[in-house]
Amino acid sequence: MEENKTNPLEEFQKILSQQHENAKKSINNELYNEILKTAEIIDGKKEKADTKEIVDKLRERFKNEDLNQVTDLFIYCQGFLSTNEIPLPLPSQLCIAIGKLFTEKNLHYTASKVYSDDEIDGGSALSFLGYLAMHEKHLSYVLNFIKENFKGFSKNKKTECVFQLKETLPENDIAKQIIKNSGITKYELTFSTEEDATSTPITFMTNNFEKEDNNSKQNFQNVKPNAEETKSPWWKFW
Repeated sequence: MEENKTNPLEEFQKILSQQHENAKKSINNELYNEILKTAEIIDGKKEKADTKEIVDKLRERFKNEDLNQVTDLFIYCQGFLSTNEIPLPLPSQLCIAIGKLFTEKNLHYTASKVYSDDEIDGGSALSFLGYLAMHEKHLSYVLNFIKENFKGFSKNKKTECVFQLKETLPENDIAKQIIKNSGITKYELTFSTEEDATSTPITFMTNNFEKEDNNSKQNFQNVKPNAEETKSPWWKFW
């Protein structure tokens, strides 16, 4: 009698599907669908002039909701909608836009999520905080949090945080000091295949930084955006 052979790929897909289902149970699906619907409306617009009005209407929809849910929605979007080609999908961007409504209490909630047992979710929460700093009212809170807690972040969180600060707050003195003090010169993320410390890590490295010969100042390699991106950075619709 032949034993039933389990297809490893099918088993892996089942695990991913179950993780997706479990994650979806933890978010407010009605609000999630509102964000998806708004993203579809924006994508369908040939002219982007009225995008701000659309986003303002979405914020209005969220004014009477528990805004802590927006952090959970951002983490979900990053976990299940982002790709290598689109690392920050439009629904995630809309969560950042809604974050303009956040109070300090909501920022506290996001900050607490940075220390999630799930390293990836914690990284997404830290990323969300970083993007919220582009709302002027949240800038001081976010940078103070990062500055005071940076040493306690995991290596991956430190790397992603530095990368993001360099992208979003290149002229901010506090952000520049955090980047300089970090000593990080390469974008390198390490993941272990096992929980024990003896396992061999998997390292992904991208040369996003270059170190100057005469000092320790870090610079990103220059990236030439296309004409449309130059005219309208992705966060300008806020």
